[in-house]
Amino acid sequence: MKKRLMAAGMVMALTAGLLAGCSGGSDSSGETEDGKKKVTVWAWDVEYNIPIMEEAAKRYEANHDDVDIEVVEYSYDDITQKINTYLTAGTTDGLPDIILSEDANVQKYIQSYPGEFKDMSDIVDFSNFAQYKVEVLTMDDGIYGVPFDIGTEGLFYRSDYLEQAGYTHEDLMNITWDEFIEIGKKVKEVTGKNMLSLDPDSMNFMRDCMQASGTWYFTEDGEVNISGNAVIEEGTRIYKALMDADIVELTSGWSEMAAALNNGDVASITTGCWIVPTITAQEDQSGLWRVATMPRLDTEGGTNYGNRGGSNWLVLENSANSDIAADFLNEIYANDVDFYETILQEVGAAGAYIPAQSSDVYNEPVEFFGGQAIWADFAEWAQQVPAVNLGVYSDEADNALITCMPNVLDGSQDIPTMLSEAQKLVEQQIQ
Repeated sequence: MKKRLMAAGMVMALTAGLLAGCSGGSDSSGETEDGKKKVTVWAWDVEYNIPIMEEAAKRYEANHDDVDIEVVEYSYDDITQKINTYLTAGTTDGLPDIILSEDANVQKYIQSYPGEFKDMSDIVDFSNFAQYKVEVLTMDDGIYGVPFDIGTEGLFYRSDYLEQAGYTHEDLMNITWDEFIEIGKKVKEVTGKNMLSLDPDSMNFMRDCMQASGTWYFTEDGEVNISGNAVIEEGTRIYKALMDADIVELTSGWSEMAAALNNGDVASITTGCWIVPTITAQEDQSGLWRVATMPRLDTEGGTNYGNRGGSNWLVLENSANSDIAADFLNEIYANDVDFYETILQEVGAAGAYIPAQSSDVYNEPVEFFGGQAIWADFAEWAQQVPAVNLGVYSDEADNALITCMPNVLDGSQDIPTMLSEAQKLVEQQIQ
């Protein structure tokens, strides 16, 4: 695929302006005032990623008194902008040693800036991580980062609503999306509640369908793979069927989605396991929630195991202390089972490190979910998620489908025609 190019003058002007406004970067000397080696980490979310990395830093520093690890909070957007700005300008002065990156951004980084991120393949034993997470970090023969948390998907549902409609937990395990729709119709008839919430300005549903079926918007060699893709065609059919069945609560953004769950407006949601703290925040619903496997597409390769979200730690190859940063990630994130037990108990973070997933902590029943050992379930399901290459232009593909999908929903186009138009849009954007 051709990379989009900007005029040289525009790049220089944009870069100069942004560099002037970027402050708070790391000390390029790589040392503290008392002579310790300084490793700087950039991450977002003071309730989740920051305390987890601080716990990791505390553990490493206890064994390496000549190292000081500083965890700096930036927003997701700020980190993305700063990385792109500095590396486009060809400088790493002011950048940290380690950055946090969501799964969807890794390939953009490592393909756009070859040589800027450390290959960890000879440092970390990646056989100890969920394979789909390793695939995200892989380019050619290199593995450019260390997996952190998983976004293993489940069907989170209100057991009281489903029981009123006559359904048990087993009735929701390993079902197809068509079966889910029929269940949703009955639930709404009996309870008056919509079965699912969806954001019409997002294509997370389509991403879920593709991930769980082992395909994506693009082929392995980067060609657009939308028109004629049997999984996307079936996913579009199901998306329309959900809407036509009138069992969907349309929500916009995180706040509305969370409110629909916490207010009891919907009977279920399919999403990553990181939603658990949001659901459990509504204490008066304790005991009313359960988790089943996500529904699957009835297509070749369709499974009930998907992933949404999750993050990784990437080391800047040319930072002052990149070797120490790599050793830190290997020692804690790729070897310390007790660390993963701690962050699961204290923060609700499920790691991608497989040896930790067999610990007793994962098998403990969770009262909020009716005593279900949900973390053991997520750990088991994570190992069955198909690996896919997310490529570089998934956001552009999302936007094309968001633009074209209404034509299928209102009946003005059939599915193959709409997907053909969406493919043309993507191809035009990435030329």
